[in-house]
Amino acid sequence: MTSQGAGSARRSRARPALWACLAAGFATLFDAVVITYAAPAVSASLGGSTAGVQWLLASFSLTFGLGLIPSGRLGDVYGRRLLFLVGLGIFLVGGIAAVVAPTIGVLVAARFVQGLGAGVISAQVLGAIQDLFTGRSRLSALAAYTAVGGLAGVLGPVIAAALLGVFAADTAWRLVLLTPLPLVVAAFVLGWRGMPGPRARSEASRRVWLDLPGIVLLCLVVVALTLPVVEPGLSGLSGLAVAGVAVALGLVLVVWERRYARRGGLPLFAPALVRSRGFVVGNVVALLWFGSGMAAGSAVTLYFLQSPALSALVIALVFAPGALARLGGSLFSLRVVGRFGAPKTVWLGLGLQAALFAGLAVAAPLLPGGVLFVVAAVAQIGLGIGGGLVEPVVRATTLSFAPAELHGVAASFLQLTQRLAATFLVALATGILLTSSGASTTATLQAALVTCAVGSAVALVASADPAFRRAGTRNEVHDPRGSHALAESARSPRA
Repeated sequence: MTSQGAGSARRSRARPALWACLAAGFATLFDAVVITYAAPAVSASLGGSTAGVQWLLASFSLTFGLGLIPSGRLGDVYGRRLLFLVGLGIFLVGGIAAVVAPTIGVLVAARFVQGLGAGVISAQVLGAIQDLFTGRSRLSALAAYTAVGGLAGVLGPVIAAALLGVFAADTAWRLVLLTPLPLVVAAFVLGWRGMPGPRARSEASRRVWLDLPGIVLLCLVVVALTLPVVEPGLSGLSGLAVAGVAVALGLVLVVWERRYARRGGLPLFAPALVRSRGFVVGNVVALLWFGSGMAAGSAVTLYFLQSPALSALVIALVFAPGALARLGGSLFSLRVVGRFGAPKTVWLGLGLQAALFAGLAVAAPLLPGGVLFVVAAVAQIGLGIGGGLVEPVVRATTLSFAPAELHGVAASFLQLTQRLAATFLVALATGILLTSSGASTTATLQAALVTCAVGSAVALVASADPAFRRAGTRNEVHDPRGSHALAESARSPRA
């Protein structure tokens, strides 16, 4: 096939593949958002204990991270289509099991399955976008994916709150969890047609086995790090013991990875990525931005949910413009990059987020409850714009350091660091907010927001690292166009 024919074939696959990615992304993000609103109805319906509800809320994110670990590498080796369809199948089976779950134990188990499927899906989504798009079109595709996340953030809480308000508890939460499943079927059909298959590989690459010991060790490290956060019984000496186990496993993982690389294998933490300062810095920026944003959103929402004057539907509706602003910011990010360049776009978004968190922290103890709610709702709009500007640019810049054969690995690594950061920072912020009494005050809300503002400020400082700003140089990036090309192509008219 000529290069022109190959390019035409790739373009014909790109559109249905992107729609498959967007449908799957909306379904998984919607599912992750609505469970918080459904949790009280689940507890009332199935009689779950506090620990059961906590596991319900944590299970999806935990296995989401674990699903990312091997699936990015498997997608690089066996093709995006196969892993994407497998992930959708796992997610669909888990979703059906969750909808019909007779006990909270079965429901938590089903959520574990769904989270695993979502991790497999998500790794293929970002990998496929890297495979099929370059330059301006890649940034546009990432912006569309961010916009879908914003749309899920708008519709998820509103639909969940409406269903919970209309139907009895036992029916309502099942309908909430059923809502995204038809989109999974649609994504399966589109993915079958458009997702890229396996890349042609050399004989040497066929002899490279998946680093299964590294995957197992990393899974154990992730579980050991996450257990003290999601299991309240692990505190004091028991928590320190689990942390010690995590450190020991991490050291074993480092030793194994080095030995595996010396023997000619391709380790889980690919040297081409770990040795790239720009890729590492990009991950630091992404995890601090994402984690502090998730933590602040959880703290603010929990604070107002404890107010007897505010229902879940009112909070969802009033905060909806913030999610819409995120959608708009992501769609507008391409134009901002074209005008100011990628680094300044990231600085603008991170600076706005840090400033708004700090402003809310100052306002929290000074304003009456009703006024503070209005101020927080307005701040959500600014935070949505900032997040929409940051996300696609940071992703595109960070992933530009990855060679083509490691697209899935790089995407998985980036999402895994963000998920782990969100897990820990959300736990930290909510712990500060609720303290041991379980009740929040304006002072504890202020402390939680200060923590998130500091995280955002550190991300802003990290984004000024020269290696991250020079994301398009030939010395560090396998795609020599890099993020400079993003800015250049964004300034040029569409083809």
